[in-house]
Amino acid sequence: MTVHLEKWQSSRAAGRWLTLAVSVAACSSGPPPDFAPDPGLVAEIEEIRIHPRQEWVCPGQSIRADYDAVLRDGSVVPFSRRYDEDHPPALHVVFLRRTSPDAQSQGGGDWSTNPDPLTSAMEGFRLHAELITRPELSASAVVMPEYSCQPHTFKFVGRNGARGQSGLPGPDVLVRLNVLSSPFVERLLVAAVEVGDAPPFYVMHDANAIPPSDWFVIEALGGKGGRGEGGADGAQGTKGADGCPGARGGAGAAGGTGGPGGPGGPGGPITIMVPVEEPFLAGIVEGISLGGPGGPGGAGGDGGPGGEGGGGIFSGGRQCAAGSAGPEGAEGTSGPEGTIGSPGQRPRVITVSGEDVFGSRVPLELRALVDYSRN
Repeated sequence: MTVHLEKWQSSRAAGRWLTLAVSVAACSSGPPPDFAPDPGLVAEIEEIRIHPRQEWVCPGQSIRADYDAVLRDGSVVPFSRRYDEDHPPALHVVFLRRTSPDAQSQGGGDWSTNPDPLTSAMEGFRLHAELITRPELSASAVVMPEYSCQPHTFKFVGRNGARGQSGLPGPDVLVRLNVLSSPFVERLLVAAVEVGDAPPFYVMHDANAIPPSDWFVIEALGGKGGRGEGGADGAQGTKGADGCPGARGGAGAAGGTGGPGGPGGPGGPITIMVPVEEPFLAGIVEGISLGGPGGPGGAGGDGGPGGEGGGGIFSGGRQCAAGSAGPEGAEGTSGPEGTIGSPGQRPRVITVSGEDVFGSRVPLELRALVDYSRN
């Protein structure tokens, strides 16, 4: 994941997901707008149920789910995902209003989960469905979060340099780490990554399932140097003298050499903050702070055009030939490539009280995790 300085963003910047209303199939094969359940069948329903197809899901992935209705006689009628106009189903998922604070309902009955791991850390992915025509008939289910899909390698890069200038330094990166507990994971590694002045984004992993060192990779790389200035174009050759015949024009001047590429920016500083009770937790992080590549040299200037040939004069009763144009000047050579930026310092490790690792201004979901971990 490459993040330029002007584009730092937090995965939480999009804000909370709103509770979503029922999703209606939009494809041409979906039910028509006036499709409705048979009132007699609806009157026979005693219960509706949600059946997620998996017990665990990683934040940002999809949940497949099925739904059915239990009638008074004990028979079960499924809510169909498909619609056949020749054989319309008795019940269809569009008859359900499906909402969740942690996932977005999708056409066909599935759910797209919130990729922010904080939102589901304490309560899982809560799914709710109710029959639109009888809202008192509702069902809920919870799918537990797991974190195998969460990233653990991040690259942040400074901006490229302007023409002929050095690249910008790599960004300041602060990684806050602690091992907490949740109702679903006994030892939950929580990482808050802050890049410059941007709000932090959060990543979670099962601490029992990761290597003990150099696994959480943070790169703060200098920006690439700017391209060198282009060389000056060569001057036009002098005009040949008039004569019989006219003299050849002078040669164009060679183009100038391109300017050197700008040097790469220096690597950015990386700071790792861990609880004083677990200082070796910092060993999980591999911090890489390298200078950016030098910019390419500027292009050589174009060779100057040859001078115009001299005019032919009228002599001895005849018109003499004009002189030919002079040769074009040689194209200038490209400038040298810029130098690689200097590497940054080794990552700095700061130990603080476990209570202070994430600071005082934390999201409510993280505060709930911290409080739960105390018990």
